Amino acid sequence: MATDALTLFMDHKEIEDKVGLWCRIVDTHAMNRMGEVFADDIFWDYGKGTTEQGLKNITHRIEAHLVDTPNCSATQHRLANMRIDVNGDEAESEAYFVGVHAGAGEYEGKTLLQWGNYNDFWKRTPDGWRISRRIYRIDISDGPMGIVYGGATADMWQAGDDRRVGR
Repeated sequence: MATDALTLFMDHKEIEDKVGLWCRIVDTHAMNRMGEVFADDIFWDYGKGTTEQGLKNITHRIEAHLVDTPNCSATQHRLANMRIDVNGDEAESEAYFVGVHAGAGEYEGKTLLQWGNYNDFWKRTPDGWRISRRIYRIDISDGPMGIVYGGATADMWQAGDDRRVGR
């Protein structure tokens, strides 16, 4: 019984640490570490009809919005109210986030704040827990959307999505 409780505790701890690692990866632009958190076949639902499959595609999208853009400089992502449910070699977690995105270039001195939710579905692998599916929701945005979503990245979003800035 104690072994089961310890295993469950360790699973929870690893999953919680991996969600936190995701925030550090994106904030430090350490995109080469994405495979430490996400499975190669990750399916990401961005909401409003936009989805993506595969770690390389998702990494490219994030780089386009937060790393290779002239509009966004520093970012900081924070987590709160995490829930984790483990069932054998699968798990589900949910966490609220706030993302702070500092503007650059034409957005210098401006900030985009976003509040939302990561709903993640995990699988245990030989290398530890990895997210195989993420449902990503932004509930509140305050500030210029162009900081993250402006420029050439607009075509990455479905028609009618407010993240399709400038198109």
